Amino acid sequence: MSNSVTKDQFSSRWGFILAAVGAAIGMGNIWLFPYRVGELGGATFIIHYIICVAVLGFIGVLGEITIGRLTGAGPVNAFKKALEMRGGSGRIGEVFGWIPIFVIFVISLGYSVVVSWILRFFVGSITGSAFIACNTAQHFTAITGSCAWQWIIITLFVIGISMIRGVEKGIEKANKFMIPIFFVLFLILVMRVAFLPKAIDGYKFLFMPKWDFFFNARTWILALGQSFYSLSIFGSISVVYGSYTKKSEDLIFSVKNIVIFDTVASIMASLVIIPAVFSFGKDLNSESALMFITIPDIFKAMPLGQICMVIFFLAVFFAAITSLISILEVVVEVLQNKFKIHRSLSVAITVSTVAICSILSNGYIDKLTDILQIHFVPFCALISGIFIFWILPSKLFTKEIQSGHTKTVSKWIIPMGRYVFCGLVIVIYISNILCVV
Repeated sequence: MSNSVTKDQFSSRWGFILAAVGAAIGMGNIWLFPYRVGELGGATFIIHYIICVAVLGFIGVLGEITIGRLTGAGPVNAFKKALEMRGGSGRIGEVFGWIPIFVIFVISLGYSVVVSWILRFFVGSITGSAFIACNTAQHFTAITGSCAWQWIIITLFVIGISMIRGVEKGIEKANKFMIPIFFVLFLILVMRVAFLPKAIDGYKFLFMPKWDFFFNARTWILALGQSFYSLSIFGSISVVYGSYTKKSEDLIFSVKNIVIFDTVASIMASLVIIPAVFSFGKDLNSESALMFITIPDIFKAMPLGQICMVIFFLAVFFAAITSLISILEVVVEVLQNKFKIHRSLSVAITVSTVAICSILSNGYIDKLTDILQIHFVPFCALISGIFIFWILPSKLFTKEIQSGHTKTVSKWIIPMGRYVFCGLVIVIYISNILCVV
């Protein structure tokens, strides 16, 4: 197999790594991870999460990137070719490949709305309107009202301009610029929060495990789910980005760095949010209000708060926009390579459709997105795992990983993928159905 279907590629190893890191880092790291840490025993959840991403997260991302590079295609054609390599009907694989496309498209609608909120908070923190608002909850309600469509259009227009330039000149360059700045900005916030009164209480919570949570099944299941969600393991983004990767790249080295940077981003977000919440006596379990109501209230109460608010929402915007670019690229790829539509038109169709659907569904998409993330995202991860570790010939899979890797690929990757990865995805899926978590 070759990458001849997809002409545009990442130009360098670190260009690919930063693009994949940008795809992974998003709301799962900045909002959901600190919330889970606060809910499930602080350091205990972090330990569980690191174990999950080091073993299962690594296997999942490696598998998806590998099948993408091997087939030179996104999920529709990748799963089709995997079945054809087994002598089966590629048509069945194609049908299953459309499921992650549908799921990622619906997720893009809700994500576009959230990114538009972040952009508006960022602008409001610069102008001072978000900072001086007497009631942050009312300000947030006003932002999410009927006039939000303008910000959705602005957000998607900016993304479209970036994507239309292609993989190397558009996606890669955007991530090379935004991801390093994201880490620098969050590092500034980490240092600033360290000087807040009572911040030490937050650090104690973060780094002193609560052992009663350690053997709690719910903690393990949510840590597993968080690792899949944070690393975007659902048979789409990593497959597409893998298809843009050169044969000479060391996939094992790249995936290790993707997992490390994504985990560091989650921990840095916790180092900002949790000590700040403890310092000002706020509620860490405020769920969706944490980012848009609780954190702005904290910035209002601290010295140099407006500057910190600007830095925070700029960093969050960079993280969110790089994730949204990767989400939309899944749709662009299938339009380009399945329907042979020129990239410019593919981007225009994707961005316009998402903009219209996001505006029309604003206020109604939340419930559907929740259903997809709870039930369909694990299902997509399971589909991906089955095609990669059970259907794709193991010799071809191992050979593809070996390409660009100097050491002999370990034999444990296939068994880990087949039995541990797929097995635990089934556990997560059944737990979600039974509402165990």
